[in-house]
Amino acid sequence: MHYIMPIRIKIKNWKLALLAFVFFCLFCSLGTWQLSRANQKKILLKSFHERTLHAPFLAAHLNTAQDLRFYRTQLTGSFDNAHSILLDNKIFHGKVGYEVFTPFKADGIATPILIDRGFVPMGTNRKTLPPLTRIHGHVTLTGLINQPPAYVALGSMMESTTPVWPLRIEYINMDTLSTLLNQPLFPYIVTLAPTDAAAYAIEWQIVTMGPEKHQGYAVQWFALALTLLILFVALNRDRGQT
Repeated sequence: MHYIMPIRIKIKNWKLALLAFVFFCLFCSLGTWQLSRANQKKILLKSFHERTLHAPFLAAHLNTAQDLRFYRTQLTGSFDNAHSILLDNKIFHGKVGYEVFTPFKADGIATPILIDRGFVPMGTNRKTLPPLTRIHGHVTLTGLINQPPAYVALGSMMESTTPVWPLRIEYINMDTLSTLLNQPLFPYIVTLAPTDAAAYAIEWQIVTMGPEKHQGYAVQWFALALTLLILFVALNRDRGQT
């Protein structure tokens, strides 16, 4: 029977030891956070796949349902072509441009709904906005119900205090847009189906980073924590133990 001698630690520099402890805790926390994000993405993707199989919601469902995200919808009404919105700094398949949103007055719903019509490239310069196709008349559209795009507000939503339509914006703030349109907006948006006649280049992309990438990052953070622990033990091991 072999006896394994325990490793004794003799801390040589308490300041460095404290710093190593802080970074060890930080790396472990970041790894745990990435695992949490991976789990959130799994739940999100599961919800998306289950809800898109449901029959499309009509206007009556949108007025009564509590949680509408990721359900498909079919609405009839008319586009407010005079108030289209260009969400700036978007990238689609390597091209830089705008995400086009146009209010839609759906039959049976009191407030307009922002319709995400997809991506248009920027063009030759920023001074000239790309031409937008107007959708006239009473139409029926199909799309995916989603929450408005998340944003981090580092400045004003608009470049100018005076709105010029189509309106180029840095992020979507539903309250500010409601004020500009002089009427409240529906709290969700609808992303058009890629085959819809009013759609530009568009995809139903739910997450930008899959769960597997978060798991990979978690492994890296935990590996850093383990490496730091090994180095700490190696540098502070009591060489005089017998």
